[in-house]
Amino acid sequence: MSPAHDPLGRWHDLQRALLGAAAAQSEDRLRDQAHPDLSPIGWHLEHCVFVECVWIRSALLADHAIRDRLAQRCLPELAPKSARGGLLPRRAELLRWSNETMQRNWALLCKVRDPDAADPLRADDRILHFLVSHHAQHLETVRTAAGRVRTPGQPAAGPGHPGSVDAPTRSLPGAVVPVGSADPARAHDNELPRARVRLRDFRIAQRPVTNREWEAFVVAGGYRDPRWWTPEGWRWQTRTEVEAPDAWQGAVPDDPGEFVAGVSRHEAGAYARFRGGRLPHEHEWETARRAGLLHDTGRVWEWCANRFHPYPGFRPFPYREYSLPWFDGRHFVLKGGSRLSEPEVRRPAFRNYYPPATRHILCGVRLAFDGSA
Repeated sequence: MSPAHDPLGRWHDLQRALLGAAAAQSEDRLRDQAHPDLSPIGWHLEHCVFVECVWIRSALLADHAIRDRLAQRCLPELAPKSARGGLLPRRAELLRWSNETMQRNWALLCKVRDPDAADPLRADDRILHFLVSHHAQHLETVRTAAGRVRTPGQPAAGPGHPGSVDAPTRSLPGAVVPVGSADPARAHDNELPRARVRLRDFRIAQRPVTNREWEAFVVAGGYRDPRWWTPEGWRWQTRTEVEAPDAWQGAVPDDPGEFVAGVSRHEAGAYARFRGGRLPHEHEWETARRAGLLHDTGRVWEWCANRFHPYPGFRPFPYREYSLPWFDGRHFVLKGGSRLSEPEVRRPAFRNYYPPATRHILCGVRLAFDGSA
């Protein structure tokens, strides 16, 4: 059975990957914050084991012991990121406990698993698919944190050479199209229920923007020219005084042909206006992806024009706080996944979301344009 159709095997693979990523770190690196917006790698491991226990032991088996004991340090809302490293057990104890508890959770879920059950958590393996996606997302964050380690004395990577090589675009006519997931068992609540939306004619680039293309914006003084920025974006730029993408500081190879990464939505929008374009709406992106018109997806997360919002008829699952708090008007959608992503988040319907100032992840941009060529 392929991994896509074997969620138990896939879950086990992700458990081992999380353990392996944590085991590769020193005591200090397990506890350190690589960035103020990132949690320590050791916290991600303990949190993932905790989440397994919440849904398998507590929700399915009414055993609340681990949930009650670890909630204060494993629930994000109860443990500030800056404090999480200091709350962790020693490395050897964390790895031992995580390994043993994951194995026990595996055995417990195998016993109570019943895809034909009336229980919505077990029906169609919903909670198992949730755990697979949950672990996949945390594994990407662990990789992001591990990749931000700087070697002492390492020179910052340069942006390459000025130039402008615009990507070809593809046109899509206005139409009523489906958006969201057609597979509720594997979908997150924010992808449901599947909806139909009307799109106008638009064009979209076949690939994301490269470092070489972005450098033309830098050389032209784009970071110092307010005409390309929204008022909010310009306030952010003048406050932060950034002059280049975050990933140009050594986090990715110095490759002009690589897709630009580490740009905030403010920067992405400014660049799009500099090029006479705009950011795509997530529905445009998803439609073009399903039509096979987008190349090189899954290399960088791609900022979209719209805020993260619920689809009509949205219902929280498996708990209210998974998506609902982030429909706050302050989070924007990203699509496509990155080279650090697992397959579960590279689906066309998957919706990532971050505040517009975010630039510590592998986030880039693909241009869109109104009308047809």
